[in-house]
Amino acid sequence: MRKIYTSIDIGSDTIKFVVGELLDNNINVLAANTIKSKGIRKGLIFDPNLAINAIKDGIKEINASLGVHIKKVIVNVPNYNAKFMFVTGSIDITSENEIITSDDISKVIKNSIYSKLAVDYDLVTVIPAQYLVDGERVDKPIGKKGKKLEIKAIMVSVPKKNIYSVLNVVEGAGLEVVEIVLSGLADYYEVRNKSLENKVGAIINLGHETTNVSIINKGKFINTETIQLGGINIEKDLSYIFNINVFDGRILKEKFASSHKRFSQLNDVYEAKNTIGETLKLNQLEVSEVVMSRLKEILEYAKKQILLLTKQNIGYIIITGGLTEIKAFKNLAFEIFGKSVIIYSMETLGVRDNKYITALGMIKYFCDKMEQRGKEYSMLDEVEVINLETPSSNKNKKDNMIFTKFIENFITNKEEK
Repeated sequence: MRKIYTSIDIGSDTIKFVVGELLDNNINVLAANTIKSKGIRKGLIFDPNLAINAIKDGIKEINASLGVHIKKVIVNVPNYNAKFMFVTGSIDITSENEIITSDDISKVIKNSIYSKLAVDYDLVTVIPAQYLVDGERVDKPIGKKGKKLEIKAIMVSVPKKNIYSVLNVVEGAGLEVVEIVLSGLADYYEVRNKSLENKVGAIINLGHETTNVSIINKGKFINTETIQLGGINIEKDLSYIFNINVFDGRILKEKFASSHKRFSQLNDVYEAKNTIGETLKLNQLEVSEVVMSRLKEILEYAKKQILLLTKQNIGYIIITGGLTEIKAFKNLAFEIFGKSVIIYSMETLGVRDNKYITALGMIKYFCDKMEQRGKEYSMLDEVEVINLETPSSNKNKKDNMIFTKFIENFITNKEEK
């Protein structure tokens, strides 16, 4: 069975769609698409109808590119007021052969969270920290023999309104949600590697309207917080100071500015019209001073937030998100966090852009969850998989027809000459 998954990262600026296939423990991206967000502000949905239409538009493009009709998806939910609780649970193995199955894993997880959800909160996920079979620690209990299975885990929950606002718009777009994920957890699944597994670290995702700070303890997602600052604040600063529209502010931020004034050029000039129609000549130094000031504030806030979220020694800090693309960003990051800070860049073919980090991470998280629970799952059935293969086959046939026609014309022209 081909294992194919679709994720939707609902952001304030854009909504990202990724379809990937699990092959040899790696995700092969089949399609990726970005569409402008509508009805979403600071990660929260304020106009469901606009959000539904945006998701419909985005998934329509994905369907057209793959030749299938995507019906099932993974989505992220806002992490505002997320709660993390250490939980434990245990069950007796009742099967005759006493072999632990995936059903036993589901049962012990349900036992660990029974009656522990706060009022007005709903479950996002349970992150296993340790399994015990007859008192002995095991990494993967499925297939092991024992009389008693225990779990120690982290229960992650968020206010119900965070979840149901997302579910309503995604289902309103005609899609079925099979998994919900917090963005910080998805980010970790994209950036993680073996060197980080035994360390306590932080991930900072610099978004359009907000910045997410997440704490990871030896591979386990243990805390997260959202800072109400992002790229749009830089655009508004540039708009206000130079009396230009926000659109020009965005161009200045993305195409012209430097994150650190030390790496800007006085001779580089950008022309823009202000709100009364006058032409301004802005040099890179003055623009970079504005950008650097706000960026420094955001990073300093993130640094303080890390200290508030954990008292443990931090072994690594990873920064990602669209703002890391601004020229000389690493120089400013080194100045604030030290030269050991990691500026993460997406390298996966088909999504070589940091805006896709959460969307791809969601798929990786879901695949790992299925493996840990001993389940195989695909979001496309056998018929849909056949349809998925058709577009490439049709394209090859079309390409062959074009090539054949070219050869025929070439021979005919040559004979005529």
